[in-house]
Amino acid sequence: MPAGSGPAERTSPALLVSPAQIRAARALLRIEQDELARRAKVSVVTIRRLEAPDGLNTVSTGTLEAVQRALETAGAEFVERGVRRRGWTSDEIEARYQQIKAISERSAARFRNAPSFSEDDLYDENGLPA
Repeated sequence: MPAGSGPAERTSPALLVSPAQIRAARALLRIEQDELARRAKVSVVTIRRLEAPDGLNTVSTGTLEAVQRALETAGAEFVERGVRRRGWTSDEIEARYQQIKAISERSAARFRNAPSFSEDDLYDENGLPA
């Protein structure tokens, strides 16, 4: 059998992910099985098999690497016997800042000509929300 086409072997440090870690990474990132399958370019059945207790014995090394890569791209960082959310790079922080800034500028522009209001507009004569 050609290398990379048989069941995954747990000898390479890059392949130390377990079915439990894959399930945990999906939960952490809030990614459904069908979405992970789409991102990894595998079937949903493959994801289900991989997440089963003996899942590493049922998929090829290439498939496991594709799923692991998809989860890492989405923000998971696999650590010894666990998984955590990967910290953001400075480029990701800058991109997120620019997105939020653009949203706030669009919001400010939308309300720039709106009539102003005071607390009197928010509450009735009894002090209850209007």
